Amino acid sequence: MQNQFSETDINEITCRTISGQLLEWGIDFSLSRVAQLTLAQIEQLQTWINAGVEADENFQAEFAALPDFMESELLEIKGELASGSREEIIEQAINACEAEVPVTDNPYLFDTTGWHLWRKAYCCWHHGESLDFLEEEITQTSCSEKDATDVLMMQKLKVLISDFNQAETALKQLRLKLKQFRQQRNTSRKQLIRFLNQLSTSPEEATTITKSMEPASNSSSSEQNEVASTPTESSEPINVIRIPVTGPETNRIEVYLQQTGEGTWRAGHFWSVERESQTGQVSRGGSQPGQRQTTFPTETAAIFNETLFLSRKLSCIPEIQTQIVDYLNLLEEYPGQLDLCSNCHQHWLSEDLDLSGSCPECSAD
Repeated sequence: MQNQFSETDINEITCRTISGQLLEWGIDFSLSRVAQLTLAQIEQLQTWINAGVEADENFQAEFAALPDFMESELLEIKGELASGSREEIIEQAINACEAEVPVTDNPYLFDTTGWHLWRKAYCCWHHGESLDFLEEEITQTSCSEKDATDVLMMQKLKVLISDFNQAETALKQLRLKLKQFRQQRNTSRKQLIRFLNQLSTSPEEATTITKSMEPASNSSSSEQNEVASTPTESSEPINVIRIPVTGPETNRIEVYLQQTGEGTWRAGHFWSVERESQTGQVSRGGSQPGQRQTTFPTETAAIFNETLFLSRKLSCIPEIQTQIVDYLNLLEEYPGQLDLCSNCHQHWLSEDLDLSGSCPECSAD
């Protein structure tokens, strides 16, 4: 098979590639000038370009010097002279790195100290490395070029850079913790929704819902229902958590939590609320933790699940359901910071309770 390109075409493509790459670095090395180079010079120049591309990709502060035969050509390079102070050049490099400007967009000439200083500061800042080399270079030229004021300014700059790096590291750690917290929060929500879906299809829970919506016929039957819905004695203690709701003093909504021998948690509930104030119609119902087969890994997951379940059951009483939803929002806003009052058994932020475990209202009484 014959070659698709002739040797002349290949040489032209090589020269065009070299000229284009040099132009990206601000070196105006024309195609005709590249074509005048010898084969050895072209190979040497291509090797230097490859090293420079690799240095740019890895943000290396320095790479090999330009080939000797190009020194005279550097006078034709277009760019800005490093007429500014060292601090200005360093600041420009840091700003360019923060703005994610490519490292190849160095505004200074290759044959000036400004180009090397700009690139070195840019790469070190990109890697989060120390800028101690700036202090070393100042020490070398301080006797002839720098005075005490310049040294002091550089020291202040070094301190500011160190403070900025520490603040950036702390910010990254906070962002990582926030991301982990959000992932855990989303996982907990998915687990709660899955548990609720399982409970909503359980025949046992469907029976409980039906019974809970039946109005009380008389006071004696109401008392029987209330006794039947309270938790029975068992080997493990049961924590009673009362959810605050408005209305008559007889309104009660409670969540029962019981830890199993395996360390998991079961939940139950009881409610007795007035559905209609004019007729005095009362709705009540409940279930005991021992009646549930579903367990939860933590106490927080158990109370979340049971409170969500109560919110669905009491959807027929909008005012009560709204207060349960507000309680859920409080649980979600302050995870792990809630505690129970030892007297009224209502949830409070732990920092609001006194040493005896009483809420401000009970302490006042």
